[in-house]
Amino acid sequence: MKRRSFFQSEESLQLQMTPMIDVIFLLLIFFICTASFQELEELLPTPAVAWLGNRLEESVEIPPELLDLEEVVILIHFDDRAYWDVGETRYREWGEVRQLLEWVAKQDSRIPVILDVDDNVPLEAILQVHDSARQCGLTSVQFAVPKLEK
Repeated sequence: MKRRSFFQSEESLQLQMTPMIDVIFLLLIFFICTASFQELEELLPTPAVAWLGNRLEESVEIPPELLDLEEVVILIHFDDRAYWDVGETRYREWGEVRQLLEWVAKQDSRIPVILDVDDNVPLEAILQVHDSARQCGLTSVQFAVPKLEK
């Protein structure tokens, strides 16, 4: 039986590269699999549309139910022009809705804004509210989805 010496020769102190390369490839695969490749959401450009109105009011009436600020639900309707319901208050001018969104953003930019849109509302009117909310600094702008009937 051959005895091992306490001191090993320099030739036996070589670094094994194959297991190290295997570990690096496994880490690379792990990081690729766990990374999220989601595009950052940006503002959608919308043209200024004449029928939405652009007159700014001096002051906007804040609905009392918004004072608790859990969420803001904006119902978007359209007859011959767009109009908006926030709580029990109806806004016929776009400037009032814009001021309301600015006021909400000043309170807390993380407050969710939920857009509930009628079927006949043009896409331009929807995108104008969505983009304006994002431009005001509101970070959570969502769309309401109707409940599915069973």
